[in-house]
Amino acid sequence: MRWSWIDFDRGFIHIPSEATKTAKPRSIPMNQVVRDLLIDRRGSRGKGAFVFASPKTGGLLTDIKHGFVAACEDAKVFDFRFHDLRHTAATRLADAGADPFVIAEILGHSDLRMTKRYTHATDERKRQALERLAQFSNRKPEKRRASQTNCHKIVTMKERKVG
Repeated sequence: MRWSWIDFDRGFIHIPSEATKTAKPRSIPMNQVVRDLLIDRRGSRGKGAFVFASPKTGGLLTDIKHGFVAACEDAKVFDFRFHDLRHTAATRLADAGADPFVIAEILGHSDLRMTKRYTHATDERKRQALERLAQFSNRKPEKRRASQTNCHKIVTMKERKVG
């Protein structure tokens, strides 16, 4: 990632088409945590063109997998791949209530089926959804307008017969 891609004024990271897997440019909004970290990084190490430069050459960092593997070993985290971070991010976005279309945009997916592969329903999120369903069914009945064929008759949920 290059410093020239970061728009601190508008709060976006603009990735040019030549740097994306799909060859389409992308703009990703920064949250305050990312913004603050990048501002701090720019102040301490932002002399070159790259946000994450090679510590040996100061140039383009071509492979971060060795550092990632070492960090996982230090943290005693096993059976975890770098790509798993995308799955974790998608799942956390969903847990936070993000719409699937928004998650797809952030991850750069053009098809929601791909987003579905990355977003995993957690037990807690499933439990919360079922609790919302229970709360919905326990609400007081509202007055509802009947269809046009019933000529504006007001019917409450209790008046309806089921079965």
